[in-house]
Amino acid sequence: MAGRKVVRMSNLPTFGVWYDFRQSLPFDIPYRQFYREVLDEVVHAEQLGFTHCWTSEHHFVDDGYQPSQLVALAAIAGRTQKMQLGTNVLLLPLYHPLRVAEDAAVLDLVSGGRFTLGVGAGYVEFEFEALGVNRKQRPSLMEEGVKIIRQAWDRGNIGFQGERWQLPELPFSPQPERHIPILFGANAPSALRRAVRLGDGFVTGSSAAGLKAVREQYAVLQDEMQAQGKTPETFPYTFSTWMHLGDSSEAAWNEVAEGVAYQLNRYADWGTDRDQPRPKKLTAKDLQRENFPFIGHPEEVAQAMVDLHKDIPYVHFCYWGRTPGLNTRQVLKNQERFQSQVVPPVQKALAQQ
Repeated sequence: MAGRKVVRMSNLPTFGVWYDFRQSLPFDIPYRQFYREVLDEVVHAEQLGFTHCWTSEHHFVDDGYQPSQLVALAAIAGRTQKMQLGTNVLLLPLYHPLRVAEDAAVLDLVSGGRFTLGVGAGYVEFEFEALGVNRKQRPSLMEEGVKIIRQAWDRGNIGFQGERWQLPELPFSPQPERHIPILFGANAPSALRRAVRLGDGFVTGSSAAGLKAVREQYAVLQDEMQAQGKTPETFPYTFSTWMHLGDSSEAAWNEVAEGVAYQLNRYADWGTDRDQPRPKKLTAKDLQRENFPFIGHPEEVAQAMVDLHKDIPYVHFCYWGRTPGLNTRQVLKNQERFQSQVVPPVQKALAQQ
């Protein structure tokens, strides 16, 4: 199925929200209320015109990071009507691929064909240890896992003999009623090449390194797309990042900078093995403002989105829906400003290119 052309109604990108369901410590509100607020925020986003809702995952951490994406997305499916749903990303080596195939197929059926499976290899030492998975086997687990899932969905059987998985000849049911896209998230060059070879598209997130790193990553993808005979139309690119708007660039930055620093500190801490020196803890003052071009005044953010599209023809742009530290009132206001003050000039500029 790799390389199947993606039919789009427009050459303009779509826009979505991306949730990890975490709160910075200490918790501000009870988690039952927090989940209810997030679900309400997603419904509000759909009503405003956002086309997608994405989730991400981590496990065995103390800030409530979403550990069960497909359950959360099933709840979101029940509250929404048209919004596309996706994992950004599901850490595939941590799962039995057949359970992913089954749960994802059911989610796609109950949502009316609205699900996209985004997968990544993961990296956190304690997650792999706690779940009994050899982290060194991530490449082969990714490779075989995607093949098993795709075979189950497409052929309706699970028979497979590989290096990591040996599965008997048994039926798989229910099968999805359509081609569920499998997108990849990756960083290392070898993983980027695997993504193009096996995936239906790519999902990426910006980091403290800024867009320079994103452009370097896309250059590797471009080379591999050319080698595999794929194009941006047949291998679509989703860009995920921080986005927050304010009356001024400074006002926007001041609302979310500490939350961004919190996220970066947690990722750096989780990504550092216990035998390595602990990473320096960042504060908002340590962040290089220019590496976060989508936090600012709406005009600045719109221009940054147009400029990025010139280099990387993303088909979809999504952002962290609730940066840690924001309350639901701030989240809803940010959604409304983005749709009214950023989306129209971006679409107008890109339509003229």
